[in-house]
Amino acid sequence: MNRSRNFLLAASTCALALMGSQAASAQSAEASADTGTGLGDIVVTAEKRPTLLQKTPLAISVIDAEAIKANGVGNLQDLAGVAPGFNFSNNGAQTILTVRGVSSRDTSEIGDPAVALSIDGIYFQRALGLNATMFDVERIEVLRGPQGTLLGRNSTGGSINIVSAKPVDHFEANVSGEIGNYDTFITQGMVNLPVTDTLQVRAAFQTRDHSGYRNNPVGRDGDDERSKAARLSVLFKPTDRLTIDLIGEYSHLGGVGPVRQGITPVTGADGEPDITVKPPIPGDGKSWSQTDGAYVKGDTYFLRWNADYDLDFATVTYLGGYRNLDYTRNALDEPVYGSNRQNMTFFQHEKPVTWNHEVRLTSQLDGPFRFQVGGFYFREKNSVDAQFRDYPGKNAVIGDYVLLARYYYPDTVTTSRAVFGQAAYKLTDQLEVEGGIRYTHDKKHRSGSYTSTDGDAYLETGAINYESGDQYGRSSDKVTTYHAGLNYQFTPQNMAYFKFDTGFKSGGFTDNSAYGPEKITSYEIGLKNRFFGGTLQVNVDAFWYDYKDQQVSQFIIRDDGFSSIDVYNAGKSRYKGVEADVTWLATPADHFDAYVAYVHAEYTDFAVADGDGNLQLAGNVPPQAPRWSANFGYSHDFDLGFGTLTARAQTHIESKSYFSFYNWDSEKQSGYTKSDLMLTYKPADKAWSVEAYVRNLEDKLILTGTGPASTQIAYQYAAPRTYGIRASFDF
Repeated sequence: MNRSRNFLLAASTCALALMGSQAASAQSAEASADTGTGLGDIVVTAEKRPTLLQKTPLAISVIDAEAIKANGVGNLQDLAGVAPGFNFSNNGAQTILTVRGVSSRDTSEIGDPAVALSIDGIYFQRALGLNATMFDVERIEVLRGPQGTLLGRNSTGGSINIVSAKPVDHFEANVSGEIGNYDTFITQGMVNLPVTDTLQVRAAFQTRDHSGYRNNPVGRDGDDERSKAARLSVLFKPTDRLTIDLIGEYSHLGGVGPVRQGITPVTGADGEPDITVKPPIPGDGKSWSQTDGAYVKGDTYFLRWNADYDLDFATVTYLGGYRNLDYTRNALDEPVYGSNRQNMTFFQHEKPVTWNHEVRLTSQLDGPFRFQVGGFYFREKNSVDAQFRDYPGKNAVIGDYVLLARYYYPDTVTTSRAVFGQAAYKLTDQLEVEGGIRYTHDKKHRSGSYTSTDGDAYLETGAINYESGDQYGRSSDKVTTYHAGLNYQFTPQNMAYFKFDTGFKSGGFTDNSAYGPEKITSYEIGLKNRFFGGTLQVNVDAFWYDYKDQQVSQFIIRDDGFSSIDVYNAGKSRYKGVEADVTWLATPADHFDAYVAYVHAEYTDFAVADGDGNLQLAGNVPPQAPRWSANFGYSHDFDLGFGTLTARAQTHIESKSYFSFYNWDSEKQSGYTKSDLMLTYKPADKAWSVEAYVRNLEDKLILTGTGPASTQIAYQYAAPRTYGIRASFDF
């Protein structure tokens, strides 16, 4: 507590010094609110009610529709390149989301994320099969810091909310096409129809195709994309008081999917493989041989709805969703099992069916008091079939195979029930106090069976000796989280806030262990400012996290030669950091933006299993927690008379980080820069536009995942340099 107070006191001193400069610009800032000459206002729903971004007392970044299109954001990996404080990584085909260095490495069907992900307010347990749904998006909100009261479970690091475009009361339509290297071909389109005064309909679609970024003979090239999706949205207003949003969506994923390069470790001084040292990467991560036949396939049916009823003093909201995913993957996983065999695979089939329900009462009072109360229910029922296979004597992983191990869990269920409330009261016209509480009861259970043979014996002699048994696991957590805040609006354009929040991530179990929830306590102060007629926006914040009972996911090579994931509550860590987010409209034609973050994260007590004992890793850095990260961008509009040519350059800079708590050199991503260039032309009538782009100009080999095994190290990579051209037509 004393350290956190000292850190925040120092940050507060800097904040007050910045505030001292406000008086000179307050009048011009207030004047800009009516002139429209400055930066525009953005409406967000981060607090589950519409608020202006600059009036929302938390650290939040918004990627709007234009930025999404300009940056080609079609999946979470693309989002990581433009969203401040957000990182993305892979564990095979599974996605790991990180905000401010806080993440969860357990991507199993029981594991939970540390960053809550939702579409239109509908919570996702995992990001599996999500990439095909990021189209016709109004905005993406990235909330940094725990959101344990309003957003609840599994938001210890933050939250990402993808907001799809909703029907409007006038006709509009758009279609676009994009071509680029790696045989890229992307199409998107939408049409909005005002059927009646009370009924509007919007239909949208997307297809995304590119060949693999890796050259993997004799198999098809990996890290490809084959997806298509369609969405139908209906907005119905039968009365002045009732509004109903109904959205139906279908998406399909195909192709080879993510691939990993298995690399033989260097030989240590003792003559044994040393998996702690980073080996040279053959072919610069662009080419390695793989057997043909790997694939990924996913079909998603997604229905969601939102109904609002106006009671004058408050609005009653019912938010719901149903999602059915059928996901199959057959991946070449010889790097994981340490074999030089080219035809061993990991087969995965899951059919998660999820339900979301939330009911809220949100005040619309004109006085100093406002509130929200609500209840939340989530349920996911999944059927999991995981198999280790070998296709001996074949040149493709197709047809008959030898089953080495199977884990079949037809009954895997997660439920979460919660009640929550948050209220605020204005003590004066400028000073507001907030408080919130949430009670959550999470339950998980899984039942099924396993069948396996000794992998080492099979590789050496071909012997098959199956053993089998039943497996069952259950966990239950009851956790209360809290929020307290103090917000001060110095002027209409300048505010300061202080937040105290707690959050948690659910406990669970593996085949060999059980673990409890991990918990985080956060202290944060921030400033949100507009200066110089609203043309300069400067937002800064400082935070301190105390993190305990962290769930450590460990990759274990068992005695039979196969792997397992064990999870333990293994210790404590401390995070402290400062962020600055600046946007400057220097002239009507010149736009600068910058985000700089310093995060000092380290384990303070962290013991993990190591052979027959524990290994103390206090002082190590948590995964994907770079000390420094920054985004810089500049754009200029050239007025050609008959149209506008906009040139933009942007870069992401990041210091070194690691992909595991061991901080081995073999799992390190060195510091790097990744830059993009964009050139967009719009004619004066704005009926169409064309954009040329280059992304990852440096063609930097950037890791998205690492995984040491018994005799190999497996690496996954982000996209290499890509370039192309996109044309868009409005009707």
